[in-house]
Amino acid sequence: MTTQEVRTLAPTAFFHDDTVLANLTNTSYAAGTPEIGVFFVAPPSGKVRLTIGGGFRDNGATVRDRIFLSPQLFRDSSSGTEVLAPSVTLRGYLSVADDTEFQYGSRISLIENLTPGQLYYIRCMHLTSGGTTHDSADIAARDLIVIPLP
Repeated sequence: MTTQEVRTLAPTAFFHDDTVLANLTNTSYAAGTPEIGVFFVAPPSGKVRLTIGGGFRDNGATVRDRIFLSPQLFRDSSSGTEVLAPSVTLRGYLSVADDTEFQYGSRISLIENLTPGQLYYIRCMHLTSGGTTHDSADIAARDLIVIPLP
């Protein structure tokens, strides 16, 4: 990699928010309020390093509720074409059940085959999962970091 290549990479895009999302019970993916998302331009390699994470706890007494935090990627904007659907198994983070104190964690993954020079929007999505009935879970913070790779 030459010095010129390093200078032409788009800057890292990141968003951190420590707004508490309390008593979550949604069993389908939601963006939450505020929405945590960033725009970025795909580098010439078409590859970025993604870090997604946050702080989570189960606040229910009888049911193990967990938070699934996962990225959703679009071309252009959140109303553009979805490129990557939320999936905790592919690029997401799963909290520990029965943790009544906030636990913080993240997951790093590689996103490849992006169109160089294309504008993308990526956001954090979350859902909860428990047993046959739901109590609720909380999110204390959410983080999203996109690093262009040469």
